[in-house]
Order: sequence, then C-alpha cells, then structure tokens
Amino acid sequence: MRNVVGENERIGALLKYELDKNYSREVVTIAKGQNLKMGTVLGKIKTDDTYKIVSIAEEESDGSDVAVGILLQNIDATTMATKALILSRIGIVVRDKIIYPDSASEEQKKSILAQLETRGIITREDA
Repeated sequence: MRNVVGENERIGALLKYELDKNYSREVVTIAKGQNLKMGTVLGKIKTDDTYKIVSIAEEESDGSDVAVGILLQNIDATTMATKALILSRIGIVVRDKIIYPDSASEEQKKSILAQLETRGIITREDA
C-alpha cells in the first residue's frame, strides 16, 4: 500500500471546522477498485475494515451502507488498496462539496447526511 498523501491544498474548500485534527481525522484504507474525489461519503466494509463510497443499494450488507466519514483528499485506489485521510467525527463541511453515489436520490442524500450527523459531522450551505 502507498503512504498517505499530504493534506490536499484545497481541503479548506470542503472542511470548515473540526474539533481537533488528531481527533476528527483518521487514516483508513480505501478498498481496491475505486478512484475517489475529496468530499466522497464513505462506508466501512466490516469484513476487512476497508472503506468505499457509501452504498445506497438495499441489498448491500457488508456495512458500507452506513455513512461513517468523508474523504479529505483525492485518492486513486483502482489497482490496489490505498491509505487515505478522512473526517470521521466532529466537523463541519460545505454541503455542495459532498459527493454521493451517482444514483442517490434526494431522500437517500438526506439519510446519508443524518448518518453523518450522528458522528458529529454536519454540513452548511457555505460554512
């Protein structure tokens, strides 16, 4: 696996507040087969503790159907699992910078935001 890339220079466009970067952020492993942008909402796969874009499929049962964080950098994990930095608790992000699954409905987006809110991650129109 590759090392974590340094903080993206544009992180301030997404992340407007965090309690403390040592508490609010985590380094996680992004599952192989994904090329994700900063702001992507992630779910955690229970079997191997890797992360992928949150699933909105009703039949998904690997744990990734629960939003647990927001990616804080662009990451290319298309060929191998890759370390990445996420906001996992207590922070404020700009709502229009959040990236959902392509086919997410407005109702599903609201549900995802509610899941993040249970972790202390809230959104603002223009934080």
